[in-house]
Amino acid sequence: MVYRRHTLHSHNRTPKTLYAASIALLLMLLLSACNGDSQLQQRASQEKKDLDKLITHAQNIGVPNSLLKPIIAQENALSQTNEPISLFSAQPDNDYQQNLAKSYKRLLVQVRGLETQETQQTTYQASKDLQVFGDVLGQYQARNFVEAKTFADQLAHDQTLMAQGQYPKQFLQISSDAEDGTLALHLMGSTYDKYTSLQNALQQIQKSNLDTTAFDEQAQNDLQLFRKAKNSSDFSSLSQQLDAQMQGLTTLTTQAIPYVGAAKLQSFSDIIEQMKKAAIDVQPYQQRFDADKTALNSATSLNDYMTFSAQVDKDIEATRIPLLQGQATQLLQHFHQMVKDWGDTHQWLDPYDGKSYRLGYEYDQQGIGSDADAFLQAAQTPDDYQAVIDLANHDIYNLQQMEADSQDTTPWDQVHATDTNLLQYYKVTTGQVIVVSLAEQALRLYQDGHLVKAFLITSGQYEKPSLPGFWGIIDRESPTKFVSSAPKGSAFWYPDTKINYAMGYHSDGYFLHDSWWRVDYGPHTNFPHHDSGGDDSFAGTGSHGCINMQKDDAGWLYNNTSYNTSVIIY
Repeated sequence: MVYRRHTLHSHNRTPKTLYAASIALLLMLLLSACNGDSQLQQRASQEKKDLDKLITHAQNIGVPNSLLKPIIAQENALSQTNEPISLFSAQPDNDYQQNLAKSYKRLLVQVRGLETQETQQTTYQASKDLQVFGDVLGQYQARNFVEAKTFADQLAHDQTLMAQGQYPKQFLQISSDAEDGTLALHLMGSTYDKYTSLQNALQQIQKSNLDTTAFDEQAQNDLQLFRKAKNSSDFSSLSQQLDAQMQGLTTLTTQAIPYVGAAKLQSFSDIIEQMKKAAIDVQPYQQRFDADKTALNSATSLNDYMTFSAQVDKDIEATRIPLLQGQATQLLQHFHQMVKDWGDTHQWLDPYDGKSYRLGYEYDQQGIGSDADAFLQAAQTPDDYQAVIDLANHDIYNLQQMEADSQDTTPWDQVHATDTNLLQYYKVTTGQVIVVSLAEQALRLYQDGHLVKAFLITSGQYEKPSLPGFWGIIDRESPTKFVSSAPKGSAFWYPDTKINYAMGYHSDGYFLHDSWWRVDYGPHTNFPHHDSGGDDSFAGTGSHGCINMQKDDAGWLYNNTSYNTSVIIY
């Protein structure tokens, strides 16, 4: 028997070949089933790209990540899903791609909504913050803070940005600037209060004669920093610095309490002594002094000292008007006594009428002396009383110079030492000054302290004296007409008189002017005398308070002086 092995072997391989072919066919069918609509896939992909782009845009324009985070998470979840597998239809995959595209679209709409919402909210908040900023700025401008200009410029800049703004991040920056500006303004006020407190404390401690150089330098630096501060951080830093400086100064002040207190009490005691010299009853002030001394001795803390300091300052201030009033009264009494003493010992025996006339009458009650008394009676404030004291001192000095000049043998047309003294006393060594000597009956014009020209004059008569003092040219008239203010029949009435050159030196009609009816000028022509311009019986006397001059002399003086010319009569 013969076997056919080859034929049998070929028959056994056929099933394997068929199996492999079947598997390949199945794979082809499966792959064919997964291929959905490519346009739907592209749409879903594009929607995702649009979403990613919009999210990036939202982040760039300032939409907070906290709002975008849920959307980003949903997008990531969608990206991790897979399309369904179907052996016989592409519809499931198409549905998947459509839903995916819709989901991305929905998220994109949400991002747009967040952009709109955040833009509206930040716009409203920025507008509100700018309004608050402007209101607070107005308060500090009303308080005349120079530094407020920096913030006014900032507000104007922010308002311009507000008008141009489009995105949340721009409005957020405007809000931030406005909030910082508002905070900086509030800090500016509190910081300035601290600076003022430090300055006041320094002034207090300086009264103790302690060395505050280091604190003074710090205070100057503080002021510079205050002027340069532009934001809340600057003011906050300066405020902390001032706190530290105040702490250091407080420590020094506490140590200096005995010295400062002693200095204040000594000042109070000195004032009481001055009041005694001014003949003022000091009993109530002495009682306050004793109480203040007790308060200082019992002080154990800085608060105690500040209470003492405030009280003693108040007590010292209460002495101010009584002391000035007493000093003014006493000084005027001294002045009047000087005038009387001089007049008692220096008189002119007039050969014309045989009468004796007291010299220096221009300083008596019919002259400048009554003005000082009137000012004293009207005085109410410390400045008023100080003005009376100043006037009395000026009158005393002028009187002393007149007394000295009456003994001076220097010719009338030369520089006199008393003139130089007066130019220096009134601080008019520069410029043009007319100096009138009542003792010499002479006028001298000075330019920058140098004598220019001199003239003989006639001043006010005994009953109508010229006014000694420091004056100025207040009126210039050429020509003019003088009309008497005295009623007809009065000893001082005169007919309407033409004047060629008149220069007013004081209100109420006091002039330097020509007197064409006179011939004689010079010493004693202010007293009754025979004037050589008439017959033997022609009587002359002084003016009604004006300074009389020859016509040509008055003309020269008028044409060579101005409203800027000062006048000293003594």
